[in-house]
Amino acid sequence: MLSSYLDNAATSFPKPDGVADAVVQWLGTGAAAGRGSHSGSGQAAELLTQCRSRLARFLGVPDYRQVIFTQNCTDSLNQVLLGLLKPGDRVIASTLDHNSVLRPLEWLRESAGLEVSMVDFDPATGLIRLDEFETALRERATKLVVLTHASNVTGRIQQVHEMIRLARQHGALVLLDAAQTVGHVPVHFQSLDIDFLAAAGHKGLLGPLGTGILVVRSGLETQLRPLRFGGTGSSSESLRQPDEIPARFESGNLNLPGIAGLNAAVQWIETQGLQNLHVRIDRAVKRLHYACGSLPNVRVFSSPEDNAGILSFNIEGMDCQEVAMILDQSFSIQCRAGLHCAPLAHRTLKTLSTGGTVRLSPGVFTTDDEIQQAIDAVSQLSSAIG
Repeated sequence: MLSSYLDNAATSFPKPDGVADAVVQWLGTGAAAGRGSHSGSGQAAELLTQCRSRLARFLGVPDYRQVIFTQNCTDSLNQVLLGLLKPGDRVIASTLDHNSVLRPLEWLRESAGLEVSMVDFDPATGLIRLDEFETALRERATKLVVLTHASNVTGRIQQVHEMIRLARQHGALVLLDAAQTVGHVPVHFQSLDIDFLAAAGHKGLLGPLGTGILVVRSGLETQLRPLRFGGTGSSSESLRQPDEIPARFESGNLNLPGIAGLNAAVQWIETQGLQNLHVRIDRAVKRLHYACGSLPNVRVFSSPEDNAGILSFNIEGMDCQEVAMILDQSFSIQCRAGLHCAPLAHRTLKTLSTGGTVRLSPGVFTTDDEIQQAIDAVSQLSSAIG
């Protein structure tokens, strides 16, 4: 039996045609950008500009220089949280947030006296409680609001337009964690009226691991302290880190093979059409929800509506890690089980003490047969419960 890969919320697989070729081609011919006076270095600079410009168009960013390449979405989030916030600042986050947000905030709370206000979500709908969110904004001045666009546990896409509007009314800056949505649904930086956008290159954008994106609103770059200092291939006569973006945040050599693959991946998405790809995943995840949600002994913790491609469930009487192991070893279905680095979400769902949930996440290349294979496997396991 061929393996069925249903762990796309962690990282997408397989990659589109052309991605691996772009990586290999770069490894065979590429040089470092800004680190030479030869044609290879010029080609590297051209690649960076091409990929930056492509991402700017794709994400609705007015100036391609606002697109900063990072190691991953975690790196992007850390750059904003650790680079922006100062002792005594107040931040509003939510219990849906990933540890990429929660851990930097906790470190800042303990080490710098950061005030962190956590807003909960409704486990029935998966949506952040807007009344609680607005109350938190009214309590006192807030420097930054962190919004998870879609939960990596439930997949539920949040009402970010309304939350951004409320944040703006109260003078807060907005950081959008779009790890689970960029490449799945339209994300338009300028239309959303946000200040910072963090995204992964290896999830919905279908690029290689080790690629991340940070978009910074023009004019805010000098408010962010870089987390790394060093060579940028520019302004080398100065001992000070450059103020201009993207160089301010891109010290050291970038992951050019990964960026070459990311460029090819986004080009493929543009050719296919984002909406067409979204329909594929939406159809697959709805089928999983409706089928598995009707099975005996199966409890589903996600909703098929406004979902970024995730089914989160447990089987009564079975440990979620055991379920994932059986799905892998007996049914050749690759998925993820556990807390998914989002412990507070599981606290609200009341799955924290039991170790989390099983997560199935189809991708753009998931076939109908693979979805049926997963449904049949979960059905067999649930029926075996006495």
